[in-house]
Amino acid sequence: MFRTKSVVVPAFAVLLVSAGCSHVGQDDFDTSMADLRSELSAQNSAIEENQQAIFELSNMTEEMRGEIASLRDEFQVAVEQLKDGIRFATPVHFDYDRADIRPEDVPLLERFASVINEHYPNSVVTVEGFADPSGPRAYNEQLSQHRAENVANFLKTEAGLLVAEIKSVGYGENRLVSEGAWGPGAEGLENRRVAFVVERAGEMDEIDEMEEETDENAEETVTTGL
Repeated sequence: MFRTKSVVVPAFAVLLVSAGCSHVGQDDFDTSMADLRSELSAQNSAIEENQQAIFELSNMTEEMRGEIASLRDEFQVAVEQLKDGIRFATPVHFDYDRADIRPEDVPLLERFASVINEHYPNSVVTVEGFADPSGPRAYNEQLSQHRAENVANFLKTEAGLLVAEIKSVGYGENRLVSEGAWGPGAEGLENRRVAFVVERAGEMDEIDEMEEETDENAEETVTTGL
């Protein structure tokens, strides 16, 4: 009776035999493997760089949130998150039938410019002006436009605001903070105001893009990794 033996063939031997059957020389095989390892190493380096950039941008975002919280607490600024930016409802008000900036509002405007310069240098800032409902509607729209323009000019020329673009728009007596509040003195003061909208291709957009790129590189590395 004949006995049969089981022969265990190492995996690398099968690989070499397969390579030989395909008429691939050892030099070509080694070159291909070296190229693949080099490509994987480059992808891993890109992933590490993106992760470091994400970490740094996340820290910057936390600092920005701290600055915004300081504006809110120190100056009673209301902050509203929008789809493409942030609206700052500031306590910058105007005397009755006036469009000039009050001295007591200068510190807030200077602080606002500083925060935007540091955290939103490439943003578009829109200054929104408003009026109380006393007087003709057309006149109130014109007055609110002057208020917005004066504040925008102050931010650029006095407070040193450096952004991609700064715009001004007057909404007249629309979007009243206090319905029916109007007239001289403090009665309609809350309605005689400006607000700021900061639109950005900001840090969170950059983080999202880097995270997507990192995920793509990671998936490719898993697919082709050895």
